Order: sequence, then structure tokens, then C-alpha cells
Amino acid sequence: MELLADRRVELDARPVPAMLPVLEAVFIGHCPPDRRSARWDRLARDARLLAEIRDLGFRREVERLQDWADGAIPEAALDEDLKGLFGLPLPIYSLGQFQDLFPGVFERPTAYVSRLAGDRAWLPLAVQDFFESARPVPDGGKKLWVIRVRESAGRAAFLPRSGTDLLDTARLGAFDRALLIARAGLIALPDLERLQIPADLPDTPRVRLENPLPIFLPCGTVVDDTHRERRHGGEVFAKDPPLPPERVVVPIARALARHRPDMQCLLAVPFDADSSGETPRPSRAFLRSLSDGAGSGAAGESVGKLRHLQFLYPYLRGPDRRLGSPSGLIAGMQAEVSHFSGPWRSVAGRPLPGRCRPYPVMDQQAATRLREEPGLGILVSRRGRAELDDERLVVPALPGGTAAMLPPSRSRAEHLRSGEVMRFLGWLRRELQALGERLVFDIDPRDPRPAILLGDFLARLHRLGALRGRLPEQAYRLQQREEGESTLVFDIEIAPAYPIDRIRLTFVHDRHAGDSRVEVTDG
Repeated sequence: MELLADRRVELDARPVPAMLPVLEAVFIGHCPPDRRSARWDRLARDARLLAEIRDLGFRREVERLQDWADGAIPEAALDEDLKGLFGLPLPIYSLGQFQDLFPGVFERPTAYVSRLAGDRAWLPLAVQDFFESARPVPDGGKKLWVIRVRESAGRAAFLPRSGTDLLDTARLGAFDRALLIARAGLIALPDLERLQIPADLPDTPRVRLENPLPIFLPCGTVVDDTHRERRHGGEVFAKDPPLPPERVVVPIARALARHRPDMQCLLAVPFDADSSGETPRPSRAFLRSLSDGAGSGAAGESVGKLRHLQFLYPYLRGPDRRLGSPSGLIAGMQAEVSHFSGPWRSVAGRPLPGRCRPYPVMDQQAATRLREEPGLGILVSRRGRAELDDERLVVPALPGGTAAMLPPSRSRAEHLRSGEVMRFLGWLRRELQALGERLVFDIDPRDPRPAILLGDFLARLHRLGALRGRLPEQAYRLQQREEGESTLVFDIEIAPAYPIDRIRLTFVHDRHAGDSRVEVTDG
């Protein structure tokens, strides 16, 4: 007879059958080291996760893992990228599941080391922050996609590739693969933010001492006043200057505007490389580039695309990290608030979970200045808890209107520079796009069912408080247009629960072309 006490107890973190999350996120980052650090065998035996990955277009990778799990091929037949789970979007439902796929990832050092950020990857910390909750979230209420990239690929591994075809998944980079996830609304790049921290930026101001007066001492006298700094060879940090802002912001903004106008990228503003021994401050070149339209020549085109990025500052510091990205905590809070209150609700002013605090600490005057110009989401510390001061955007969220073309200081609609407005519009796009895909083969323009489905969808938004108005007819208007026998077009006008007059959406469904799209214009 075998006693339970004689057996080893091992935790088996497996995802539970999940509900449909309201807001999904994608994190791209490092899980050091590059070799033998991923438990691909655990993924190969999980049919449900493999089915989710296959649906994104990675059939070949999934079939190779399944062949190994069934004993059809040996382990040596799998390539190193697949064993390391590099470039493969992985659906993650809990921190335990992430640690099960990448054991010991919190303790392993990275190749890039900086004095301020240390030698630990930021992706694991961001995943931990994402699943932190201010209130209990049901199983499956939060869903995160993780894409691992190689450290040796540098900063280029995080950025979209120009001229790529999203249908050819084998040639896509990590950022482009994140765009394939239909229900994802957020992208975060925590380790790109870490690589943008200057390596030799000091953590604390150095104490400057006056030079002592020269005196004569006998030979052999040991002089050590216990406060002079001794530098060893291993402490000299390699010079690796951060990428200029136009090489980071412009490619991301263009890729999102072209392929996924419903998505937002959370990105922390880097520190200034020249701190002169003072407390780190935001990069002046980065802030200037945001104010000038991300350094692009066509001001109108550049300004319009900046709505797809939500810039954050400062960073996080806590008992478990020297420095970390704020993107994971903000993305997790946005997913949590979207689950309980709806994607049209802001996370600003709500106490953030966890024990981390903003670093460097900012006073209210500095926070207000950066919030107004160029338009950053500032983390502040209030009543012993971290909070997001405001979900601020650099430009208005609504496309096509004159408000998006004016500088922030002259905009006729300052309230449109809100991250929750952009998030709500993105969610509307995804929901209506999914509705169109369900109708693509079996709906005739004369069929009343699409109008009924859209009416029910808008009525539910009104009941939940996303639209203002005492009666449904005061909250939205739905009108069908005649565009031929194969095309279904609806003009939708809604009155959101924001200080906005209205938003006009056009739902277009072409039965013969097998295409559905949603167009958003300024009302």
C-alpha cells in the first residue's frame, strides 16, 4: 500500500474552459535563456491550446507538435525555434500556466544589462502584473497571448516588418503575428521598453565630494576613506544607444492603422540618456517627436495614426523588481474593467493592484504638464497605491474629423483624447466584424435578421450604460441602405456615454466577395 505522504506532489497548471474574454491582450518579449528553457512538450499534449494556435494559421507548427505527442516523429525532428516556442502566439489564462511553459524564467539573467533596470526580463513581470486583480475575476475572464522572441535579434524583433503579407505566417515577425489574433485589442512590448533604458543610466544620484588637499604620506601608507567608488571590469556597461523615436513609433502606428485599426499599443516613454546624475526624466527627444507627429513629414497622416498608441510614464518599482514596465499592469486593469464594467469605462483614478509604485515619483504639477502636452498616461501614487492619472492620447480618438488634424492645444474636442474612447471604438469594430463573418455565406440583403441582430446589439449597449439617452431611439439610430443585391450596408449612429455628440459607423457586408468591414467616422 502506497501512502500519499510517500508520493511527490506536483502542480499541473492547465487552463480551464474559458468564457469569452471582453478584451484580450498580446505581450511580446523575452524568456531567457534562448536555449532549453521552454516546456514545449506540455503544449504538445494540450489539444485545446493547440486548436487555438492552429486557428491563427499555424497549422504546420501544431501538426509537428501533435506528431511528436502521438509518437509519429522523434524529438530530434523538431526544429529549435519550435522547441523554444519562439514566434508562436501562446494563449495564456493564468500566471501558473505561463510559469509551467517557461519554468524558472523569473530567475534567469538576460544578455542586456543596465544599471537601472538590472539583468532580468520584463515579460515575466508584465505577465504577473496582467493577472493581478483588484477584485476576483472568474476563470477565463482574462486572456493573454504571449509571443516569445530571441534576445539575439535585438530591438528589431519587436517591430513590424514593412511590406509583409499577413497571409504568409511563416514570414511574419512577432508584431505582425500579433495582428492575426482577431479578438486582441491591446499590444505591449515590455522588453523593448527595457532595451530602450540606457545601460549606464545611474540609479541614484552620486555623492559629489570635494577634492582633498594634497599632503605628503610615507611610502606604504594605505589610503582608503571608505566612500570612494571602486569600479571593476565587470561593472562597465556596454554602450547601446536607444532607438530614435521615429524608428519605434512610426512603424507601429502605420502597421496598426493599416491592418488592425481596432488595436492599441501600450508603450512606456523611455528615459533621457543624459541625466547628468539627476533623477531619470522622460526623453526630451521622444516627447518632442510626439508633439511633432512622430517625426513624419506628412503631418496629417502621422497625427491620425498616433491614436493607435497609448503612451505611459513613469515605470514601476517594487519588492520583486528594480524596475519594470507599466504596460502589464495597465493592460490587466483595462481587461478587468472591461470584463466587469464594459470596454467604454476608464481605468483612470482606480487603485492598481500589486505592491509596485511609480518610479520616479512625480508631483502633480509635472504629471499635469505631461498629460496635457504631448498627452501621456501618467502613473501617480495616491493614498499609498498606484493609480493612472488619466487615459490620455496624444491625438483625438475619432478619425477623419477636423479635431484629429489640429494640434492638441487647439483641438475643439479635448475630451476626445481619451484612451477609453479608442478602446470602445476598437471593441465595436471587432464585435461588428465578427457579426459580419457569421453572416458571410447565408444572409440575403432582403433578410430581416441582420437588422434584428444589430438592433439587439445596440439595445444591449444602451441597457448596459454604454449609450446615453432615456429611450433606445435617443441612444442610437440604425438605417439600411440599398447597395445592390449582394451588398448589405447599415448606417449606425450612436450617442456614447461620453461628452461626444455622436459617432457614425458604416457596416458593409458583401456576400459575393465574402468581405465584411466597419468604417468609423467623426460624427
